[in-house]
Formats: sequence, C-alpha cells, structure tokens
Amino acid sequence: MGNELNRYLGFDCGNSSIRTVLGTFDGSRISLEVVNKIPNREYRGIQYHYWDILAIFHEIVSSMKRSCDQYPEIRSFGISTWGIDFGLLGTSGELLGNPLCYRNPLGSEGMKSLTQGELEKLFAATGIQNLPMNSMYQLLGIRKSLPEYYAGAKTLLLIPDLLNHMLTDELNSEVSIASTTQLLDMRTRTYSNAVFSQVDLNRELFMPMVPHTEVRGHISERIAQLNQIPRIPAMSVPAHDTAAAVVSVPTEANRFAFISSGTWSLIGTEIPEPIITKDVEDAGFSNEGGVFGTITLLKNSCGMHILQLIKRELEFTEHRAYTWDEIIAHSIPALKRADLPEFDVNAEELYLPDSMIGAIRKLTGLQDTGAIIASAYKSLAASYQVALEDLERITGDSFDTIHIIGGGARNDHLNQMTADRTGKRVVAGPEEATSLGTIAVQIMHDHPELKPADIRRIIRNSIQCKTFSPSVSR
Repeated sequence: MGNELNRYLGFDCGNSSIRTVLGTFDGSRISLEVVNKIPNREYRGIQYHYWDILAIFHEIVSSMKRSCDQYPEIRSFGISTWGIDFGLLGTSGELLGNPLCYRNPLGSEGMKSLTQGELEKLFAATGIQNLPMNSMYQLLGIRKSLPEYYAGAKTLLLIPDLLNHMLTDELNSEVSIASTTQLLDMRTRTYSNAVFSQVDLNRELFMPMVPHTEVRGHISERIAQLNQIPRIPAMSVPAHDTAAAVVSVPTEANRFAFISSGTWSLIGTEIPEPIITKDVEDAGFSNEGGVFGTITLLKNSCGMHILQLIKRELEFTEHRAYTWDEIIAHSIPALKRADLPEFDVNAEELYLPDSMIGAIRKLTGLQDTGAIIASAYKSLAASYQVALEDLERITGDSFDTIHIIGGGARNDHLNQMTADRTGKRVVAGPEEATSLGTIAVQIMHDHPELKPADIRRIIRNSIQCKTFSPSVSR
C-alpha cells in the first residue's frame, strides 16, 4: 500500500458516551478525528434498568453514513463496547426486548443461588472473577425472575455482537467480549462445557468467535441501500472496550501496568497466559481475553461512575450545569484535611444508589458536599494503589510507570493524586484509547507484517501523552 492514506472507523460505545472516530494511517502515523459523540446511559423501566439499543444503533448508522459520505474509501469498521450485557433474540430473529443493564439485581440473584464452593469451582474453571454483573449470573437471574425471556431465547448476543449483527446480519462473537460472560476457560480461550453443565445453561445460545483481524461480515445489502453507504467489512477487533484500549498503550515494554479509566477503572497488565490461583481470586482479579491470544490480567474496580453520579445529582438538585473544574474546585479545601476519610469504592451500597451523595454520607459520616467529593477522589486513588500492589505481588513484576488510558486520562487532578499515592510515574494517554485500539487492529489486517509491539510504537509516535511525577505535596 505504500504511504497512501488508509481510513478506518472505530466505534466506542461506553456506559456514558457513544463515540465515532475516524482513523487515518499514512504508513507511519495514525491520526484521529472524532466524528461524533453523544451521551449514553441506562434507563429505568417498570422494574429494571435497560439500554436503549435502537438509539445506539441509530447513532452508529448515522455516524457511519456521515463518514462514508465524506470518505467513501473507508476500508473497514470495528465496534467495541462495555462488557457483560447482552440482547436475546427469539426464534423469529427479533430482539425479545431492550438489553438489560448489569446494574440490576438479577446478577446478584443468580450469584446468590450458588454456594461458596461452587463459586470457587467456577473461578478455577474460568480464571474470571466472580462478579454478580457477569453475563452468566445475569442469565441465571433472568431464568429465575424473567422466565419468559429465557424460555423464548434462541440466540444471545453481547452488545458489540448485537450491533454487528444489526449491521451485517451475521451471528458471531469475539474472545475479549466473550470472556466477560465467565463461560470461557481462559486457558484455552474457548467456551467451557464443564461450566455450562455446572450452571445448567444452554450452550446453543452462544455464537462462534471470529479471530482478530478477520472479517466478521459486511454491511448488509438492506442497510447499505437504505442509508446509501458502501458494504464495508466489519473487522474482528477486541470488542470489549478494555481489551481494545490496552492495544493502544503507548509503550514498547513487554510488561506494563495500565489503568483503563472511565466509568469503570480496569487496573492490570497484559500477560501471555492466565494466572489462575487462589491469590488472584482473593485479590479480585480476572484473566480476560486480550488481543491476539494474550490475557489482560485486571481488576474491575469502580471508576468515574461515582463522580459522574455526584455531578448528575448536583445538577439535578441545583438546576444548573457543573463543569468538572467546578467539581474539583469544590473538593480542594477538604483535601487538605488530615482526617479526611476513605471508603471502599466497590462497596455494594454504591452500585446503584438512589443518591450517590447520600450513600457516601452514610459510609463516611461526611456532611459537606465538597468533603464528599474530596473523599471520592482520595478513595479512588487509594483503590488504584491497593490494586497495583496486588498486581505486582501476583505477577512478580515491578512497575515504575502506570499508563492511564481512556477518558480518565483527561482527569489531571486524579492522575496527579494517583502518582502521589502510588509513588509511580503516571503517563496519561491516549484519551481515545478504545477507538484507537479498534482502528489499530484494522490496520493490522491490511498490514499483516505489523505486530502488537510495532503498532504500539506507531501509536506512541502518533499521540501526545502527559506525564505526572509523584510529589510530596500538591
């Protein structure tokens, strides 16, 4: 291909926003253009919270048309989303309903139906942390509390697989997103018949996985004609947004520590094979599917969700918009308090509270809103410190640098607090990590000579990062 410009689309569908990014590769550098960004959130129905999948699909199609109208030579596209959640299709091929959100009690109901011994057996079989949000436990909860959904389901499609299906008519999946179900044996990266047997779930609901850089399908003729767009291929990229983001870590080191920072904070490293030990289980780490057969050993921990809900609550009660600078400024005086308490950011009370401010008030005894915000920032930095110490102990590696990737890379305040708390250098960026990762893997389809280390070197030379060094005081 020489040095001609090649263009690709990356869709990053997260809990809080849907982003469409156009990537251009000139043979040595990748440049990005954010085509569109809209908010995303879950919505409460009569009893449960749901995702508006049709609105997300409409956004993807309209952004794809806008991009293809401007650049008809776009070579392919890739979709990455949050993990775990899924849609159920009936025998007609139609959705039985909007996908349920993991912030529902269904997963907890499913997980509580198993004994501690059974849970330990499932971790040993899969290498995935037992979390009530995992697809497996959600499905067990659906079978019990929404039996008509489970009985009517013929096909289960995780969110990126569902969006790919709506665009291409194809029914398939990919290893990183499939690993979030907790139904794969991460030693073999394949679905575990033993696990399906243990929890008595229908194996036929789940679709085959397409290897990275292979084509998952093409825009269907119906979608192409209706929207006047070309039938461009859908590439198999890491469909879990964390795995896609890890592709973009701007380093050539064989071992590195990362925090994929967004609604959730995923703290971990990339390793060649899973580590499935009692220590890993007790520390709350998972061996999720990574790019090209790797494993992302990580801890799922609460991230900006706490601060997002605080901000949303203040805006609702005070009838005005808040900037993040205002939120931070509100917290600064309290951060100087020597007795400012910390709390467990993964406490059950913070999972889906009616009031995040009220829930933190009960956990800490704090009354002042500024102190509550300060405590949230301090507690997030503390959770990073503990997870990184656990990561170093589990792997036997020592990391002097933390790569913070994703939307949280913009949060200078928290990034500096993380450097101070951990005593490690923090390198923040890229911000569009997930989209960049999906685009990078598409580039690797067209350039099979490029290896992950090559693509990370290209990314490092294509972006500007910000470095935070530990300081005694701010």
